[in-house]
Formats: sequence, structure tokens, C-alpha cells
Amino acid sequence: MLKTIRWPAWSFALLVLLPVGLAAQGFIYTNNDTALNSISAYVFDINGLLQPVPSQPFLTGGNGSGGGFYSSNRIIVVKGPTNDFLYASNSGTSGEITTVSAFTIDSGTGYLTPVLGSPFSTGAFNDSGRSGVSLAATPDGQFLYAGSTGADLQSNVGSIAIFSIDPTTGALTPTNKSPVAAGGPMSSMKVSSDGKYLVAALPDFNSGSNSGAIAVFAIRGPGTPHEIHNSPYVLSSGPATSVDFNCAGNLLYAGGNDHNIYVFNFASGRLSPVTGSPFSTVAASNGAVALSTNDSTLFASDPSSGIVTAFALGANGDLTGTETSADAAGSTGISAYPGGLAVSNLGNLLFSADQNGDTSGDAGISIFNLPTSSAIVFTSRIDTVQATGFHSLTVYPPKACTAAAGVVSGH
Repeated sequence: MLKTIRWPAWSFALLVLLPVGLAAQGFIYTNNDTALNSISAYVFDINGLLQPVPSQPFLTGGNGSGGGFYSSNRIIVVKGPTNDFLYASNSGTSGEITTVSAFTIDSGTGYLTPVLGSPFSTGAFNDSGRSGVSLAATPDGQFLYAGSTGADLQSNVGSIAIFSIDPTTGALTPTNKSPVAAGGPMSSMKVSSDGKYLVAALPDFNSGSNSGAIAVFAIRGPGTPHEIHNSPYVLSSGPATSVDFNCAGNLLYAGGNDHNIYVFNFASGRLSPVTGSPFSTVAASNGAVALSTNDSTLFASDPSSGIVTAFALGANGDLTGTETSADAAGSTGISAYPGGLAVSNLGNLLFSADQNGDTSGDAGISIFNLPTSSAIVFTSRIDTVQATGFHSLTVYPPKACTAAAGVVSGH
């Protein structure tokens, strides 16, 4: 169950910044991937109005590479049994060991406090050509996974570092089974809602063949991913760069840098395409994908054309419903390149990470209202401190599933 947002006395200064009659709904955080990496933090209201959290941006203590095109989930929120934490990856400079920074989240103010010992080493080197580190966590908040694009100390190109999470402090400790070879550089990872499986998108599985794969791992104690038989699943048309599970964990969606979106039935770790998959879309690319809170709509970002698209899903989770899109820059004339996506905890707002934005080149956050299950309406855009290459954001409290467990998406 999500924690109630509590506002300490000093933090009511934030509310003064918000229009009268509007209350804070949550917070949004960005991984800026700047040279001295930092996290921008904003409080948002129910209409999507953003105001900066005091003292932001927060330095991660690690280095960024300026925004490699891999990894749309470089920053995540983990809800623990006693405290809530935010983790952000530091891709580092070329040849540098990548790290993960850890913070405790003040649930009332959104303020971030670095965890003692942060940042924590992944044991893998940055690959300047594929820079980025994907993050995923088990739903119980016990384990964090960091997927690399470069080689680790065992010479595996693309490996998964496994960390146990201290439930009180949020500190990360590598398990004795870390790292696990993934079979290639990863651009996205997700853990199923039951915590039993980890999937990873491998865009360059077959180098030079313009095809990718999805690796599937069964998570066994303590938190160790074991690649299942017949994994990875080689994709039929174009690579996947982002993946997302539905709430029931029986459907997996994958988008990539072409016009196709893959939809798979997911059972006991096995992938089988739903009828019609992959689905061709109007968008030239679908770099990042994210599902609505009720699993009735899939959102996808298209950095090549600057739009974010909403697909109404059919009874089997297929993309045969209404397709609508909105310009990530609205009517401002700004050239936006939407990347990572995040849905608000109540499901009424969608945020996109714009990789390159206004006339000065600043990246930003585009905000969309979601008035119906099959519509998307641009609301506003705000600049962050990042100049270019901004790819990833997350929300707190995290998106809450409203679909009943076991119900197929679209029902």
C-alpha cells in the first residue's frame, strides 16, 4: 500500500508556490547524466503543474557521459518495508567503472538524502558508444539490478550486477552471485509483478543484423537471475530498447527504434507473441514504452518525430484500438525529442524526458494529461538543468496498478 504523503511544517512553503485550491500529488525525478551527474526534483499537482523541490538538483556523487542512447530506466524508486529509496545510475566517462547512487526519499517534501557509502560500484565499465546503465528492482524492495552496456571485470559485455538492499538505510551490497552475464548490452530491464522473473532488452544481440532480443531470467534465492531455457527470444523485426509488464504479469510489451511494437503472452518465463505482433505503428520509432495504471493504454515515445503516442489496447492486450499522439513540445515551436516515460501514481498524468529541447538546447520534461483511456493531451513543458542527452525520469509515489490481479489487459 502506498504511503500517505506527510508534509512537515517547513515544506508548506512548497504549497504556497502552487495555485490556490491545488494540492501536491507527488514528485518527479530526473537522471540528468551530466558530467557531474545530478538529479532534478519537482513537486507536481493534479493538473501537472511542476515546481522545483528546494535544494535541487541533487548531486549523485558519480559522473555522467552526457546521455548515451541506451537505457531508458536509469532512475527508479524502490518502496521498502520501512523507508523509500531512489536509485540513479552513473554511466561515467569512457572506460570508467559505472556506479549506482542511492538516496532516501522524504515522502513529505521530496527531498533526497544520500545513503552512506553511495555511489556503489557495478563492477562494469562504461562503453562510450552505448553508454547507460539500466535499473530494475524486485517488488518487495529486497534486490536491485543494474544492467551494463560495457564489459565487466570477467570480460562479459553486458552483465547484470545484483545488489541486496538494506531495508532501513537503502545501502547496496553485491550478492555473492553478482554479476550475471546477460548475453549483450542492455537498454532496459523490468521485474515481473510477482517478482519471479527479470527481462532485459538486448538491442545489439545480433550485431549488424538490425535485430535484437529479449533475455528472460528466473529469479531464485537469494535474488539471483538464472537465464531460462530458450532465452534470449530473438526478435523478428528490429531491436527492442524498452520493456514493460502489465499489472498481472502475463503480458510483456517491447518498443524499439523502429515503427514496430511487440506484445507477448508471458507464462512461466516463456514468451509467445499475441496475434498480430509485432504491430506496425504510425510513429517512426517507439523508443520507450509504459502502460497506464489500468493496463488499458500503452504509451510510446518517438524521439525522431517529437511525439508521444497512446494506443488503446484490445481484449488480448493487442494494439488494435485507437491510436492518438501529441507533440512533446505542444505548440511552442520547441524541437523536443521524447525519451523515457513515467505515469503518475494516480494514472492521470504522463511525463516524458525530452532529450533536447528549447532554443538554447536545454532538455526538459513534457507533461501530458490523460483524460480518457485512449487520449493524450499536451499540457506544458519545463526545462531541467541538463543541456542534452536527458533520457530517464521516475515518479514518487510510483505508479499504482488499478487493474485487478490476474485480469488480462484490456478487460
